[in-house]
Amino acid sequence: MRKKFIQLVTVVSTLFTFEQAQASSDVVVCAVPQVYSALESAKDEASDKFETYYAPAEDLTSRIANNSGKCSIVVSSDEKMAILMLRAEKTTQEGIKPFVKAPLILWSKDEYLFKNDINAIKDKKLQSLALPKASLTPVGFAASQIVKKKNFPTDYIKYKIFRTEHEYQAYAMVNSGNVQTGFMTKPLIMKDGKATGSYWFVPHEYYDPIKYYLINTNANSFRTKKVYNYLLNDSNVLQNFVKAGFEQLDK
Repeated sequence: MRKKFIQLVTVVSTLFTFEQAQASSDVVVCAVPQVYSALESAKDEASDKFETYYAPAEDLTSRIANNSGKCSIVVSSDEKMAILMLRAEKTTQEGIKPFVKAPLILWSKDEYLFKNDINAIKDKKLQSLALPKASLTPVGFAASQIVKKKNFPTDYIKYKIFRTEHEYQAYAMVNSGNVQTGFMTKPLIMKDGKATGSYWFVPHEYYDPIKYYLINTNANSFRTKKVYNYLLNDSNVLQNFVKAGFEQLDK
């Protein structure tokens, strides 16, 4: 009886160890919420399976720095994160690749406001504006480049410009109806492959590209490398991102 019990304990212990090993070998892609729909579609279609975890860029940075959770690959537009991870030897120069970009838009929940493109801006029909802070995110910096232009009048609404920490907050303020318009990237307004409300598509030459990066933080893992290459090079993955409001990088 004792012998059988010892055998059972050995089997259970072996299975537990195997499950732990399997869990530790899982590839986890940590990403900012903007890429959720595109990345989940890519995840469903992938032959090499991976897990996903979503959080704002600063939370992802903290997760990696404090080793509070696994991130085999990171997807973010925060170039500073990539640089910090490189300095901390969490990745390599070869493990950081831009792969898509997010177009900047001025969005309104009102589907008619920007129906005639830029007329609402030229005719000074904007009533209020949500503007992400330039110092915090690439979106905020890009938006600040636009409002500084002479052909984008803002003096008449200078007391109705609301500074936000991130583009999520700009979206929330406009979506709730508390603010008429806001600068953000197109993926935030996409639903089932279609844009909601109306928007002015900011010409690319007006601002520096808002690139999204793939960062490999587990360069020694063969499985991680396969998922990384799949996300970086597969044409269907790119189409999923385009459908979600992103754009292909310029060649």
